[in-house]
Amino acid sequence: MTAVLAVGALALGVSACGKKNSELPAGAKAQESLVYRSSWGADEPQGKIIKSLFDDFAKETGAKVDLKFVGRKGNESLSTEMASGRGPDLFDTSTDNIATFSAQNLVAPLDDVLRAQVPGEGKPVRDVLPESVRQASSDDKGLAFIPHTVISTAVWFDAAKHSDLAGAPPQSWEDFIAYLDRAKKAGRTPIGQDGTINFYNVYWFYTALVRANGAGSLRALATDAAAWDRPEVLEAAEKVEQLAKGGYFQKDFMATKFPAAQDAWAQGKYDLNINGTWLASETKPKLAAGAKISAFQLPVGGKNSVEVGTLGWGVNAKGDNIETAKKFLAFALRKKYIEQISSAALNIPSRADVPAPEHLMAVQKAVTEAAATHRTYDDAAADKAWWNDTFLPLHDRLISGKVDAAAFVKDGKAATAAYLANKN
Repeated sequence: MTAVLAVGALALGVSACGKKNSELPAGAKAQESLVYRSSWGADEPQGKIIKSLFDDFAKETGAKVDLKFVGRKGNESLSTEMASGRGPDLFDTSTDNIATFSAQNLVAPLDDVLRAQVPGEGKPVRDVLPESVRQASSDDKGLAFIPHTVISTAVWFDAAKHSDLAGAPPQSWEDFIAYLDRAKKAGRTPIGQDGTINFYNVYWFYTALVRANGAGSLRALATDAAAWDRPEVLEAAEKVEQLAKGGYFQKDFMATKFPAAQDAWAQGKYDLNINGTWLASETKPKLAAGAKISAFQLPVGGKNSVEVGTLGWGVNAKGDNIETAKKFLAFALRKKYIEQISSAALNIPSRADVPAPEHLMAVQKAVTEAAATHRTYDDAAADKAWWNDTFLPLHDRLISGKVDAAAFVKDGKAATAAYLANKN
């Protein structure tokens, strides 16, 4: 609070000699200010990239920058603070939580930034961000934040250990099950699953449903109880039931506490792990010697929609320094900075002209070439009460084998109908 007020005072133009903007000498220019409170840690690769970015921005523009790293929980009250006019100018956000900020009108629209030039490159921001990446970073009013990182979901494996998957990944659900059966027959555990993380468990149903049927097919389940009757919902649930009954997960996987399963996968104890594009980076200290991580898209046919989510920077609509924040966003998309998202943070960069790390190239290729895309969790997680209290617990019953696919659909329809009735 003190830091925000201090920079707010600077934004109002308190000069070194105590004069206000209106009292500046003729021709003098007030110093620009910018407040950014980051949910990254200062010692994380992203934190170091951000620190370098702001140091360069301050040096090149003369702006007064107030940068603080508060970690994942340091911004839990961010929406409340912004609503009351006490928030920072810039904040970290992502595809799956932008709806919360947009609903409260806390996000400054950024379509004008798309027209701005990336400093020193002679091209506008729009030209360096693929359409699918811009769409993943937008709300119904337009571009909601500037992305620096692309995230997605895939099935991960060690190509050095499983050259068969590297050379010919499964192309159909039948191929996928056949691989799992071969692995099981050979005495291996096909899939490692951190079962106590329900939003990881749901990757199976979510991916099976939305990859086959496209954007909106999962989101519909949160808004219309009748959507549960669609045949594709049962089909996706039957795939999860098949996994649950097939014995493809490690023993007692529903009691496995994160990150035990993904760490064991990294050590080569399990063949596969379905997860986000951060998996190899998270498990890097545990990776087996000589491991060569790669991934394939869950093969379910249909539209073959690819998840495209993004991480980036939003601008507080009630901030004191909106124009300076927008200037920073164009500055931050310089190729030399976004390259560090790949080389240092080991993630997929938002710019199409910056290659991903080798282990993410298959996912970057899928994102770039996709004929159909959808956003993280198909935006279904935006209704947090339905997602956390109704849907995720229900899906855990399915993947654990406590209910079959038909019961999952029946219970999901009834629970959603009750939820919507009480909500309205």
